[in-house]
Amino acid sequence: MGKAQPTPAPYRDDPEAVSLHTTPEDYEYDDAPEAGLPPSYADSQGSSSVTDTAPVIRHITPTARTDHSNRWSLKNGKPQVPETRTYSNPRYDTDPVVLEETVRRLASEPPYPLVYLMGTHRDTVKRADKTETKDVTDFRIVMDLQHHIRRAGMTLKTVENDEKTHRGSINKCRAPGYKQDIEVCAPKPELREWCHRYCASPSMLRIFRLRRVVTGFDEEYLKQRLEGLIRSTNYRGHISVTFPVENKNVDLYTSNRINQWRVTRWIRWVFYLTSLWIFSWPALFFATKRYAVIKAEWPWSTTNSEGIKQYSSISEEQWFQEWHVGIRRLVLDRYQCDASEEVLRGVIARPEDSPTPGSIRTGHEGVDSTVNLLTQGFQVARALSNGGNLGRGIQGGWGYDT
Repeated sequence: MGKAQPTPAPYRDDPEAVSLHTTPEDYEYDDAPEAGLPPSYADSQGSSSVTDTAPVIRHITPTARTDHSNRWSLKNGKPQVPETRTYSNPRYDTDPVVLEETVRRLASEPPYPLVYLMGTHRDTVKRADKTETKDVTDFRIVMDLQHHIRRAGMTLKTVENDEKTHRGSINKCRAPGYKQDIEVCAPKPELREWCHRYCASPSMLRIFRLRRVVTGFDEEYLKQRLEGLIRSTNYRGHISVTFPVENKNVDLYTSNRINQWRVTRWIRWVFYLTSLWIFSWPALFFATKRYAVIKAEWPWSTTNSEGIKQYSSISEEQWFQEWHVGIRRLVLDRYQCDASEEVLRGVIARPEDSPTPGSIRTGHEGVDSTVNLLTQGFQVARALSNGGNLGRGIQGGWGYDT
């Protein structure tokens, strides 16, 4: 790789910072395999020595958003997104100045808050003497809210002394000297001090985490509005409204062979298939010192001294009013993809809603009524034959369990 320069240089792509992989886990470590594991770690080519000259400030290219149209997975019934990026560079291990500059630079990259809507139902089919049940996804709509949080409003903070978190420790803890409501410890460390503590640690296995947090966003309010909107389409299935955040965390791993192995895909699979993870996971857990002490707060809204909310862009209600027609129509279309604002605008521009799934629209009111009545009759008959919910069959609608 290139040699260190004697004077600070402008931002450029970092040839030594190596992206290890993305992972949805938090520090409650679970090395069990996940569907669609990202690419494996590549060796860092940089020198592990630290020069006496001023550090070169380098730029790490921001990560692109995941394509939710083709790549998606569920865990415990909830959609998963890549939350964490990991990097490794020998200079981050021992040079607190380089580490601090890197953390500040990475903090300036915004997270991707999402609105994730899913509708599912269970379909039961009798075949001979067997009954088969499968989950059917009726719609899956993913919307990005990133451009509603402002870069200028970001603030970089360190954890308070009373907050339980990883402070160069295995388990979460409060600051030394803090007990209950009495604080007798020193003032909380700032970023520079935490970087010095991290680099001074003798532990070979360390992870320094930067958390990106979206603040002032009322998830519960928007969830209720969206659930009501979906039910207004006469949908009878199971609704999931979640707000995952991509690019939420950055982990800086110390540069050594063990950390390389622990995130290399084929090595991980060897350990899973041979059950060696039973021994390796506890060893890694107890040997790794973790620092989760820095967070970049990206406000959706802030509250002033008078208790009045001030929004970075628009309020949750304004966002809902702007896009609710498009969301409703995408639900009726059984849409399963990323829904950009361009897509939503195109759907809103239609002259009318799509017909309810399962219904017929010929343009003749009498024919439509007759056909839809027959369709409802078939639904009732199917509910009776399958031993399903007769009430739902009579009530009509779409997307209900059968």
